[in-house]
Amino acid sequence: MMSCAKVKKYYQNYSLYTYNRVGPVFVRGKGSWLWDCAGKKYLDLFPGWGVGVLGHCHPAVVKTIGEQSRRLIHLPNNLFFEQQAVLAEQIVKNSFPSRVFFSNSGAESVEGALKITRLFGAGKRYKVITMRDSFHGRTFAAMSATGQAKYRKPFKPVVPGFSEARLNDIRSVRRVTDNKTVAVMLELVQGEGGVNIAGKDFIVALSAWCRKNGMLLIVDEVQTGMGRTGKLFAYEHYGITPDIMVLSKGLGAGFPIGAIVVGRHLCDLVKPGLHASTFGGSPLATAVSKTVFDTIKKERLPAAAAKSGAYLRACLMRLRDKFAFIREVRGMGLMQGMELDVKTFPLFLKIMENRVIVNSTHDYVMRIMPALNVSREEIDRGLKIIEKVFKGV
Repeated sequence: MMSCAKVKKYYQNYSLYTYNRVGPVFVRGKGSWLWDCAGKKYLDLFPGWGVGVLGHCHPAVVKTIGEQSRRLIHLPNNLFFEQQAVLAEQIVKNSFPSRVFFSNSGAESVEGALKITRLFGAGKRYKVITMRDSFHGRTFAAMSATGQAKYRKPFKPVVPGFSEARLNDIRSVRRVTDNKTVAVMLELVQGEGGVNIAGKDFIVALSAWCRKNGMLLIVDEVQTGMGRTGKLFAYEHYGITPDIMVLSKGLGAGFPIGAIVVGRHLCDLVKPGLHASTFGGSPLATAVSKTVFDTIKKERLPAAAAKSGAYLRACLMRLRDKFAFIREVRGMGLMQGMELDVKTFPLFLKIMENRVIVNSTHDYVMRIMPALNVSREEIDRGLKIIEKVFKGV
């Protein structure tokens, strides 16, 4: 096996510098734990940027990858195969009357959803309202839709047609709506924007506003989907049904897959040839995702996430009472964040030095999004290290 130093040297010499890579070289994972090349063990409370809803290398996922890869890995999407059909049925039966298009990532799913809004607008309406501090992906339209200037500024001019409103302010949505507006797209819990939660009254009012004005409501559940918030999908907390939902991350629990869930009333707009993805929804990817669905149901993980999330939140609230620099604790289920008076990246590095992995986002927010099957003991262990680091602030 290559030495740790040599691995890092290869990154330095041959990889495009698009990530601020930190920490050791990791070689193995199991559940909520990672091991580095020196054999040191790390508690991962942010597995794969929220991807690892089942933790690392869940046995059921590993088994499916092995079995399916020996049977059939890839087919073009102009042919029939069982795995994709079965997964589409699972998604539809567990969400709302719809049809599903499979992609490879969240950004790709957002792009496809935006194309559907253009079809719906029929050349007359094309503007989409998104929320300040939102994040929808790195591809061009998804980035242009993102409500954070730092992602758009280096790539101007961006894709036109996006207006920005404030989360939980229905009046700001109404102000930016005009006769060219075709849709509103938002995250119900903003992840990269700092773990900001949409209020129920706001979402109910927003849904009604969209219906009144003949606009589509698109819910980006790339981070919140697959049980993260204590429900299989976050929109279930709000008593509304979106017109379009986009999924990824937890949908494959580590295997690349995304999906656009399109309400039945829109499906006739999408004709053969208008949208496609070479690798989207391959036999291997959809077989893995079906296993993820089955495991989430079998292990009752949304309910577990609700219970563990309540425990995690209570622990974080106790930390807030101990440390004056913790401004606020907010989140839903196992998607929790602490907003601090100090920048969180140095603290993230110090916590990693103590072999616990969390996340620093939006400069002042520390984010914790563990596997849905994380144990209470693992939560306690992680928070003990976080408290130790906070005492040094």
